[in-house]
Amino acid sequence: MKKAIIITLFIAVSSLYANAQKLTYGFKVSGGFAYQQIENKEIISASSITTFNIRALAQMPVRNKFWLEAGLGIAGKGSVVFNDALTTTTHLTYVEIPVNLLRKFTFTDLGIFYLGAGGYIAGGVTGNLDYETPGTNTADKIIFGKNNDVTRFDTGLNFTTGFEFRNRVTFNMAFTLGLNNIASINQQDTGTSVVRNREFSLGLGYLFK
Repeated sequence: MKKAIIITLFIAVSSLYANAQKLTYGFKVSGGFAYQQIENKEIISASSITTFNIRALAQMPVRNKFWLEAGLGIAGKGSVVFNDALTTTTHLTYVEIPVNLLRKFTFTDLGIFYLGAGGYIAGGVTGNLDYETPGTNTADKIIFGKNNDVTRFDTGLNFTTGFEFRNRVTFNMAFTLGLNNIASINQQDTGTSVVRNREFSLGLGYLFK
């Protein structure tokens, strides 16, 4: 599944490049909530963190009101984990490439409503682990790698919807479902067998016709 997503994204981005004269460009800025699917028997509970995302994007018409959209940007992921007296907050920042197939519907004179789905690939660039106990607060910088804190590579699915107003402003809502297990060997050795990213976001954007 992960290899299929990567191949599909590569083909989609190549198609956009080859048809550059038909492209519509724009950007999106969004905020939301990120959490992680974590499998560890010692964890009492987990919660979400707030995130901020920004990306440049390009759209190309395909046929029958279907559009191909690809982007490049910065995405925040992470979670809060409660374990006895210790609370661990994970903040991860990725460079992310999402590619979606959109279906657009003309909505009276206000603009265009759209639905879409696709995939993404991402690479971790920075992150922090914040530890809190009743008497202390400490923090460590995340080191990416299979033998360190978390693995660097992530991939998954996108689900998106929104509205493109006639003045080119867009309203966007999205959910990302991470498929890659980013738990490092060190995490697996200490009882965390699975860590997968999840995120829900709302935002605004602008399209340059």
